Amino acid sequence: MWQKTFEYKKIGNFWKPIIPVSLKHNKKELKYVALLDSGADFNIFHSEITEILDIDLTKLKKSTFGGINKGAAGSRYMTVIEIGVDGYTFDAPVYFSTDISLNGYGIVGQEGFFDKFKILFNREAKKIELKKLKK
Repeated sequence: MWQKTFEYKKIGNFWKPIIPVSLKHNKKELKYVALLDSGADFNIFHSEITEILDIDLTKLKKSTFGGINKGAAGSRYMTVIEIGVDGYTFDAPVYFSTDISLNGYGIVGQEGFFDKFKILFNREAKKIELKKLKK
């Protein structure tokens, strides 16, 4: 069974559960990093990534989301892509948005990431353990 341990990354003064991921679509692949966010309902990445992955935003359904932008809803576009984590790959719904920071990392959340793994956050040891679920 697939299992992997990652170390937290230091960003400024803070240690964060950020891991390397690969995003694949239309035979295009991008190596990226993502924050494991247990409070996030869904996976979200900046919309500029769609250009690299050859995804046409105009063909995707637009919806709104909250919780990131103070006092305003953000716009997002959903499609299914392949996400890879250290050799383990799976299809997952992903939202793309211009309303999140381009300078940073993606966010992986409950639907399409946390539902694929048993995840252990060990903040004291600064480690994250992912274990593939037996679905």
